[in-house]
Parts: sequence; structure tokens; C-alpha cells
Amino acid sequence: MSVAITTSKLGKKFGDEMAVSEVTLEVNTGEVYGLIGPNGAGKTTLIRMLCGLFIPSFGKGTVLGFDIERDRARIRERIGYMSQGFGLYSDLSVDDNLRFYADIYGVRDTEYVDSVRSRLGLQDVSGQVVGNLSTGARQRSALAAALVHRPELVVLDEPTSGVDPVARDSIWQLVGELASEGVTALVTTHVMPEAQRCDRLALLSEGRLVATGTPEELISRSGLTVAAVDAAPWREAFAILQRQWPEAALYGTRIHIPFSGGGAEEQAIREALRGLELRSLTWQRPTMEDAFIALASTRASQ
Repeated sequence: MSVAITTSKLGKKFGDEMAVSEVTLEVNTGEVYGLIGPNGAGKTTLIRMLCGLFIPSFGKGTVLGFDIERDRARIRERIGYMSQGFGLYSDLSVDDNLRFYADIYGVRDTEYVDSVRSRLGLQDVSGQVVGNLSTGARQRSALAAALVHRPELVVLDEPTSGVDPVARDSIWQLVGELASEGVTALVTTHVMPEAQRCDRLALLSEGRLVATGTPEELISRSGLTVAAVDAAPWREAFAILQRQWPEAALYGTRIHIPFSGGGAEEQAIREALRGLELRSLTWQRPTMEDAFIALASTRASQ
């Protein structure tokens, strides 16, 4: 299998602030690879180095076989980059934006541009000014602009931020289709359920690489099981449990508490909730978010 992206101890400093520190990873061609982590984890800085927009402070990397420092112009010709800020001209229509980006890359195949528009469901808004569109339509338009030149690699920075569930699903479906056609996709998100739609993941926290692997590998590596508690009144139950287990979190009115191992703490939970109505206490697999928190905490303590 060929490799689309490699980095070795790649890092970036802004003044005295370390935004990305010694990130080493490898992304295979045709893979949907997720950079996962909370806001401020260094995801955007990392992809901007890979796209040739930032020069690394140290370390090295290649994208599509080109050096990310020496060959930045050649990299930009071959990738499609969709930034958080959309990257479109808000006073132009969707079609005008697509024609503009097609002209920049010397694309003359209007049928292909039309097919990109169609795949993203933009036919009904193609003549509308981008600044008047909904967030979801702007995101889909920005993705279309990133694809007009048939890039070998698409880099999508928070592509579903502020997007409704239907538009979110259509974007992820297209990412999967592109990967099946051999296009590599590098996607950043802080939404953990979306992470499970990636082939592999790199978990970032405070600029550092926490772990890499498939979603299932990372969930298994966390070593967690989760106590799911349904108790009434739920607010009082949550306050009690969170005092004893600060990592407890609410999922609706149910309370999830992640533990290393499982079952041994059941009696302690029952004792803590004595006097309240404990409707159910079950054990389940951790979510991607549970796994990320556990793996990040382990890295921070090392």
C-alpha cells in the first residue's frame, strides 16, 4: 500500500508557545484518516503545515511524495483544502466560486465541475450568493470548490461544524465515496462520534500525539468499561456520583462513569446512591469520547 502523508517529529512554535510537538504519523493512500481532539489540540496547525501554509519549526514530512517545506507549491497543486473559514467569496454565487477555482487550477472539464455540484446537492443554490446561504450549504459549496481540480488528497478542517445532521451525513458519504475512488482524505474534527467514520485516527491533545489506530483499536486500548446509571432524581444522583467520580458525565438524564476494568465498583455506586431510586445500573463498552479522555489522561500522567 502506498503512503500519502508521512511526518517525523513534526512541530510548530509561535513565539514561546508550542502549538504542535513532535508528531509522527503515516497516512495511506485512499484512506479516510481523522485528526481528532478538542479545540486547541493543534489539529489545524498540523494540517496547515501539511498543506504548505505553515513552515515547520522542526521535524519533517512529505505529502504525496513532496517535502512539506521545499515543495509547498507542488503540494498545493495536488490537494484540495477546505478550511474552517469556508475559503469562498461571499459576494459571489456558488457557480461563480466554482468557476473561479476551476480557472485557478486550469480546469476546463465543465462536466466534472457539474458532477461535483450535483454530488453535493448544490443544484438548487448554484445561482445564489454564498453570503446568503445556510451554514450547511456554504460548507458543501466549500467542499465542492476543494474538489473541482480532482485532487489526490482532500484536507477537510472541521467540515461539518455548524451543519445539520442531513448535510453532515451527505458530506461524510461523499468522503467515503472519494476514498473508494482512491482519493486520500485527511479530516479534523472534535466531534467524537464522527471519528468512528474514519478508517484510522490520530488523537491529539495539547499539541501532542496521544495515540493512533482504528476506532476499535483505540476503544479497546483504553481498557475501559462504562457504568450507565439511571437514577431519580437524576440531578441529585449526578451531583453525588460526580463528587466521588469527577469523570462522570451526563448523557441525557443517564449518568456514565468510565472505569478501568468493570463491575468492581458497582457496590460503591449503589452505596453512593442509597436513599435515591436506582432504576438501572448496567455496564457497556466505552464511546470514542470515553476512550479519548482515558488515553489523553494516561499520556498526560507519563
